[in-house]
Amino acid sequence: MSLDKWVKPDKKKQNRDKKGKPVKNVEQEPKNFKKYNLSCPKKSCNYQKTIMKKQLNEKDKICPRCNSEMKIKRV
Repeated sequence: MSLDKWVKPDKKKQNRDKKGKPVKNVEQEPKNFKKYNLSCPKKSCNYQKTIMKKQLNEKDKICPRCNSEMKIKRV
């Protein structure tokens, strides 16, 4: 004989909005984004950054430290 009749199941904790309705957790995955690794070619500067964008601007391609054009590597 089991006690399943008398034991209440644990309710899952759900995120609820102001009205009390459960809210679905929608994970926003980057769609159509590309990951770029940018590095400065000058050894004295050695600046690196990683950007996730659909397209790179001219502003992104310029090193903020020494104003030279950076090497672009798509990951």
